Amino acid sequence: MPTSGALNLILQAAHQAPSADNSQPWRLGWFNQTLSVAYDTARVSHKTFPADSPATLLTIGAAQENITQAANAIGHPLTWQVPTSLDPNQPVYCQALLEQATESTQVSADALPLFKRHTNRLPYRAQRLPETLLNTLKKQTEASAHVVVIDQPSTISQVAGLVKQASEIRFQTREIHEWLAKSLRFGKSSGSYDDGLDVNTLDLPPGGIAFLKLISAWPRMKILNLLGAYKALSFIDSRPVKDAPALVAIVGPSGFQDILAAGQLMDRIWIDLNAQGIAVHPYYVIADQLHRRQAGAIPAGLEKQADAVFTKAREIFQFGEGETLQMLLRVGYPKKTPVLSKRLPLEVVCSI
Repeated sequence: MPTSGALNLILQAAHQAPSADNSQPWRLGWFNQTLSVAYDTARVSHKTFPADSPATLLTIGAAQENITQAANAIGHPLTWQVPTSLDPNQPVYCQALLEQATESTQVSADALPLFKRHTNRLPYRAQRLPETLLNTLKKQTEASAHVVVIDQPSTISQVAGLVKQASEIRFQTREIHEWLAKSLRFGKSSGSYDDGLDVNTLDLPPGGIAFLKLISAWPRMKILNLLGAYKALSFIDSRPVKDAPALVAIVGPSGFQDILAAGQLMDRIWIDLNAQGIAVHPYYVIADQLHRRQAGAIPAGLEKQADAVFTKAREIFQFGEGETLQMLLRVGYPKKTPVLSKRLPLEVVCSI
């Protein structure tokens, strides 16, 4: 059994995983030497992606990776138990059986790169990433998930066009818009910064915060969309991708365990890149629209646009049979240090 200090480090590591709009949807439990990772239905249901959504599964996969890295660092072997599918009535994604350490090592959080992983939505330098690094990224895999690296300007421009097309659908989708509006945190007036998307982490132009407040209500956004607001917003959303030195795509099948594996791979790459001084900005919008298209959840009238996104994405990312894009990462050397998102107190997400 891990010591209280070792267990706390592992729990903190899980809690450091990336999540959609910093929603932190996990519920961590500890019983009989087993750490469970579940969906916190009471806290986040109807406020972010559902328990079985690919976005949530990516997050849980990332938490798995963090738990594994922390346990390995302190010398505690673990065995993962992962079901083949998620029970919607008891949304427990996975359990880690922590074995007795043969040689326990005391490690502080500061010594683990995973605690320094962060999102940087600010502009990057145009400097090309080292060829050796790009080649190493291309070889990264986790179970069925693998990496596609895009570093040619012409192809990067095509991906930026895909982001724009997918974002146009997103800004016309009420469900996604309302989730985003609920997640936004506007300065001191919004109270706690411990979860949600702090607008101070965004690369907003003058007046950007006021505009976000204006469009937060769907009825106003719907009216503005009649004037073409969704086109302007999607252009802004895609511009950083067009200027990116490189893009890293996580590709794989869409089964339950497959997406968990994609989340592990995404997190591992993200941690490694940040440790080398390379910034990372996740773009989920293409993957989200591809999953929604597969589920028949595209708003009426936008199906052909979603079909076009799929056709072009399949060509660029070279999907194999049953594969799709799970996550796109914009990567490069940062120009500025970003504002970091905070975390809820550990006791809010834990049951011990």
